[in-house]
Amino acid sequence: MIFAEVGWLEAAGQAAGVVLIIELMLLILLTTVLVAGTAYVLYYIHNKVIPLLTRLAPAMEQRLQATDRTSVKVAERVIDLHARTEAVKATVRTLVGRNGHQQLPPGREIPRLEGPTQNGEQRLPGPQDGQRRLANPNEGR
Repeated sequence: MIFAEVGWLEAAGQAAGVVLIIELMLLILLTTVLVAGTAYVLYYIHNKVIPLLTRLAPAMEQRLQATDRTSVKVAERVIDLHARTEAVKATVRTLVGRNGHQQLPPGREIPRLEGPTQNGEQRLPGPQDGQRRLANPNEGR
């Protein structure tokens, strides 16, 4: 081979191998430090923070419930105030507004029925086009 006689190529390959080994060792060291740091943080949280939270949890829960009740009361009052404001606006618009009250346009004259309707006994129209009358349960009495 032509490249077998070149001495500088073998030296460059060995140098690249050393650089790769150093890079790999740095990555392994960095990963080890990150894992050890995470383990220490979890250990600290387990031994210091969790007991503190366990001791303070009932008081925090009471305060959260009180805050929840208060926020519900505030929300109800805001909703009530908004509803009353809208009602007052609608009333003022109706009474004072330009188009507050409008007269209905004149309709067509409805003819008055004569006969049985004057004494309160009005019969409904009978069946049409081959329909039959429904049975009335009160007719047999």
